[in-house]
Amino acid sequence: MLTSWTADPVPGISEAAGPLALKYFGKWNAGARVNAEIQIVSLLVGLFWEVEHSAIYKPNPNLHGLVRSETVIQRRNDVLTALKAFELEFESAIHQGSAEPHA
Repeated sequence: MLTSWTADPVPGISEAAGPLALKYFGKWNAGARVNAEIQIVSLLVGLFWEVEHSAIYKPNPNLHGLVRSETVIQRRNDVLTALKAFELEFESAIHQGSAEPHA
């Protein structure tokens, strides 16, 4: 069903970091008139995006200049980098914990 969908990943902070989210769009079935979009994103980044959406992505008109500053953009990138690092470390800890014998 989704094999004919178009991939449009959300780029990460750097190319080496990989995408922030996997995003696909297309029609749910051949007869559908409406395009759909599916985003697959980690829970932490998704929750941050909930806050960021109203503050940075679609801000109140009187905040436009403020949120486009290099400092705000850098802090946003710092948060996304920290969330990614936390997720990787947490995943590593889970895998290490599952390899240890349980009492």
